[in-house]
Amino acid sequence: MNDAKKSAIAKLAKMGLTEEEVLALFEEEEEETIVAEDGESSGGESKSWQQLVMEEHVGYYNKRYNTNLTFDEYYEGVVNERIEVHYNWKQMLGLEEPAVIPVDPDVKTEKFIKNGN
Repeated sequence: MNDAKKSAIAKLAKMGLTEEEVLALFEEEEEETIVAEDGESSGGESKSWQQLVMEEHVGYYNKRYNTNLTFDEYYEGVVNERIEVHYNWKQMLGLEEPAVIPVDPDVKTEKFIKNGN
C-alpha cells in the first residue's frame, strides 16, 4: 500500500470511517459506471474516470487545433508523447506515483485540531 493510501486511511479514520470502508474507496480493478439522469447506465458500457477526463480533453484538443481526432488517436498521441498535454497523464493512469508534499515542520496544527479546517 502506498503512502498516499495510508495517509488517506488515517485521515478518514479520524472522521469515523472504518478501514474496510476506506479501502472500498480504493478499488483498483473496478471501473465506475456512468449513470444518466434517467437512472440508466450508458449503453451497458462502463468507463473509468480517467477515460472520461481524456475524452473531455480530446474534445478541447480538437476544437483548439481544428482537428478531428478520435479518442484512440488522441490517447495514442498522448502516451507516445506526440501530443503534449498540460496534465500529468502518467500519474492519472497510475504509471507514476504522485509527488509527495512534505509536511512543514513549523506548521501549527493545534488550531486545526481544535477548530477544524
